[in-house]
Amino acid sequence: MIRSMTGFGRSHIETEHYAVQTEVRTVNNKTMRISFRLADALQGLESQLEKQIRAAIGRGTVTLTITVDNLSGEPGYDLDAAVLNYYRDAVSRAGKALDVNETVPLSVLVTLPGVIKRAKTLDDIPDELADAVDKSLAKALAALVEVREKEGRFVWDDMTPRCRTILEIVDRIEKHLPQMIEDYRSRLSERLAVLLAGLGSTVTEDDVGREVALFADRSDISEEISRMRSHVDMLLALEEMNEPCGRRLEFIAQEMFREANTMGSKANAPEITRDVVEIKAEIEKLREQALNVE
Repeated sequence: MIRSMTGFGRSHIETEHYAVQTEVRTVNNKTMRISFRLADALQGLESQLEKQIRAAIGRGTVTLTITVDNLSGEPGYDLDAAVLNYYRDAVSRAGKALDVNETVPLSVLVTLPGVIKRAKTLDDIPDELADAVDKSLAKALAALVEVREKEGRFVWDDMTPRCRTILEIVDRIEKHLPQMIEDYRSRLSERLAVLLAGLGSTVTEDDVGREVALFADRSDISEEISRMRSHVDMLLALEEMNEPCGRRLEFIAQEMFREANTMGSKANAPEITRDVVEIKAEIEKLREQALNVE
């Protein structure tokens, strides 16, 4: 299924002691890029959260925001008396050494590094909180994927008629080919007749036939037409894939553009040239949409 790379998912889960709110936002990117905005209590979980995200989506810029409210009333921070005493004694010793009789306020001492610390270490995230975060992220990712699939359907609804248009134009080009050869034969016969009239010579049908055969070989685009149809079929088959296909779609569109360029350079007829321009315009739209697909 085609998915867009843009989307948003949110969830809120409450347990006995915690309230966890999760938001996941995604925008276009050729690769996967994840940024985290986590509550202090969750610092150190980035690796675990990244695995969960990568299991749900294939590419895009992802912004994950998780806030945690502690419903137990515990502040989650302690005042380290040993560190505070160390700073106080150090300031006292420095004052005596400098002959400065000044007391440093407690409000200043508590701002020094290490005085206030988290009550638990990074490895002590409660199972209750870790489980709530896991469930909250899973719900947010499910909502995100649903939005991306919905947007993907809009993208696909734009791409499929363009593919049909390309196939219609290719059919039209194929019908032009016999007439292109015949027109060349007529123009060549007329020009040679004019050029040779003053010399008293005539052009034979064999001479014209050889030149027309060479022209037909140089301007043969049957292989390009066949490959163009094959590329369109491959593109349309992407809808049935159960994995990210944005990069594959970009590659197919690139190959389609290459075939169109070759058709335009080999075919020697204004009608075909105009048709190729139309094909390239449709392919360009496909390439733009491919940049929105996961």
